[in-house]
Amino acid sequence: MHRFFVDPANIRNEEVLLEGDDFKHLKLVLRLRPQDTIHVFDGSGTEYVATISSINESNALAKIQSLYKSDTEPKVRVTLFQGVPKGDKMDLIIQKTTELGVYRIVPVITDRTVVKINEKDKAKKTTRWSKIAKEAAKQCQRAYVPEIFQPVNFGEISEYIRDFDASVLLYENESKKCLKEVLKCYTINKIEDISIIVGPEGGFTDQEIESYRKWGGYDTAGLGRRILRTETASIAALSIILYELGEMTYG
Repeated sequence: MHRFFVDPANIRNEEVLLEGDDFKHLKLVLRLRPQDTIHVFDGSGTEYVATISSINESNALAKIQSLYKSDTEPKVRVTLFQGVPKGDKMDLIIQKTTELGVYRIVPVITDRTVVKINEKDKAKKTTRWSKIAKEAAKQCQRAYVPEIFQPVNFGEISEYIRDFDASVLLYENESKKCLKEVLKCYTINKIEDISIIVGPEGGFTDQEIESYRKWGGYDTAGLGRRILRTETASIAALSIILYELGEMTYG
């Protein structure tokens, strides 16, 4: 069955309003007609089964037949603080971590971030990244679309991570603790919110690592003997966390 994303504001009075790119896909590509049945998700975890009631030049209306909460979402909420990399690597990171089950993504400007992002660019890039997350969620049958924050500076992370049950920064020079060992330090079934912090190309500077450790009580971890690219590290770290917390098994 064809599946579409709609803003929660477009769901009211037991009807769904489809517009924009999803409407164009419905009408021009799929050539759906009134009385066809579709699946709709609102990005917050709810799925709807609806029947198209009308189609015009700018939108379509569908009557909701039933709704249910999706069971595809991890119970643990993982927030990725990602050092902004060069080129289109951020697109890949957002796409693949969305598929894996990331809860939210916060792009981070670090000392080694090459990309220059001004205030105007922040809003433009965030809109684009949010669209990538939406398309990835649609493709992998998620009913929740990860929130993509506007880029923040590294020092601002300290204000965000205070409320997490656990927080881990990936550091290539951390030779004593791997990510799996760090996770074993926690009572796994009590972790509801965890953050993972990944640097851009070149990782974090010594000054940033020192600042992070001064924030107090937060962990650093490595990912083995090999140095991974930033996009590989993010995907690998999220996979390890979800596996260790029982979110990549059946039953």
